[in-house]
Amino acid sequence: MIFGRDESVLLFRFEDGEDFIDTFVRTLSDNGLHSLIVVSGIGMLRDFTIGWFNSVSKQYEKELVTVPHELLHISGNVSLKGGKPFPHLHVTLSGPSRSAVGGHLFGGTVCNTTELFAITTGDLRLIRDVSGAATPLEFRK
Repeated sequence: MIFGRDESVLLFRFEDGEDFIDTFVRTLSDNGLHSLIVVSGIGMLRDFTIGWFNSVSKQYEKELVTVPHELLHISGNVSLKGGKPFPHLHVTLSGPSRSAVGGHLFGGTVCNTTELFAITTGDLRLIRDVSGAATPLEFRK
């Protein structure tokens, strides 16, 4: 992981083979970051898990995709949940057929590289309750 910061702008470059979520959370923790908006990202992931929240069962329906896919889009936020940075990320990816798949990103392994661009929320803290799978975001100053 290569991390760069200029005031509120954050740049992350993930290396081949890194666990995307674990590396992201560790870098955030190491740099005291816990409230930010994920603006954009490109690269590749393999062995990734995406999901869709079933509003009836109140559970995520997950799918593991092992074939490497291009990361076409990523957006979301990072909040504090249980005192730790919690990434809530949505992705769109495309594989060999060039058909898009997407949803909530639960994890994955970087393939080649992935670049992520984010901004901090300044004095505004983003917080999530730890009580459930789909908890609303709270804002505090």
